[in-house]
Amino acid sequence: MRVNEVFAGIERELQKFENSLEAALNTQDKLVADISSHLLSSAGKRLRPALFFLCAKLKRKDLENYIPVAVAIELIHSATLVHDDVVDSADVRRGLPSVNSKWGNQVSVLMGDYLFAKAFAILTQFRSLSLINIMSNVVEKMSEGEIQQLDEIFEAGITEEVYLDRVNKKTALFISASCESGGVVTGASDKEIKAMAAYGHNLGMAFQITDDLLDFLGEADKTGKPVGNDLRYGTITLPVIYMLDKSTNGDYFKSKIIERQIDQPLLENMVREIKNTGAYEGTYRLAEDYINRAVDELKIFPESSNRHTLEFLARFILKRFY
Repeated sequence: MRVNEVFAGIERELQKFENSLEAALNTQDKLVADISSHLLSSAGKRLRPALFFLCAKLKRKDLENYIPVAVAIELIHSATLVHDDVVDSADVRRGLPSVNSKWGNQVSVLMGDYLFAKAFAILTQFRSLSLINIMSNVVEKMSEGEIQQLDEIFEAGITEEVYLDRVNKKTALFISASCESGGVVTGASDKEIKAMAAYGHNLGMAFQITDDLLDFLGEADKTGKPVGNDLRYGTITLPVIYMLDKSTNGDYFKSKIIERQIDQPLLENMVREIKNTGAYEGTYRLAEDYINRAVDELKIFPESSNRHTLEFLARFILKRFY
């Protein structure tokens, strides 16, 4: 299977999802309509709705009635991104100007709130208390994770445990919830729903860990951000944690981080140390372990094209390096 074939089995659902998403964002208010159009033009890979459909298809073939849930999931995702760009003072999102850079922080915060409200209005109409509980927990924990990350800026002494807790809240929990929701709406057994949620959790952990590796090892023109960008702004990720623990210059690097003196020469030196100390390999091995766990969770489901797609998607996470 090639990368561009990953979502071939849910093309029909994804197309109907796109149409429904556009309809959900349709409004007579010009400013809201302009921002909504901008968000639709800068669409991402739709990973979370796709995972929802793929997990749902493990139990049912006809997903027509569940399209609104996928729309709600994407609206929540978009809301978090709009808010994140305000917090991070980001100027670009997916190669286009961010909402805050075009319309300002005040409008951006309100637009994020609008998207959250839209999402939960859709879930309310779906009349599933379980889905509302799952997604409200996602928003709560993601907010905690964002606050936690802000509190840890330029904190050179954070541990692997603290980092993984942040990754769980900021990334893995939402991906897990998207998968879990696919089981909830299709009436899967408790055991099956638990397996879908665990698959999503492990996939989400690996996704963020490899993303943090790409921050140091990817090419800027392909990843969309300069090498070491997270560290430049004080976000300490697992490759740095491992490097600081193993490097003979660890204390020196820590002092520079705490003093917020991360210039380009220091950054380049730290990137070299990440490679030289084996921090790269250690981080990759942990991501690989999460992927293996994700694939293992799918074994309770019968062999099918959708199960194979979920397995392929998990293994592709480890091959995203440029």
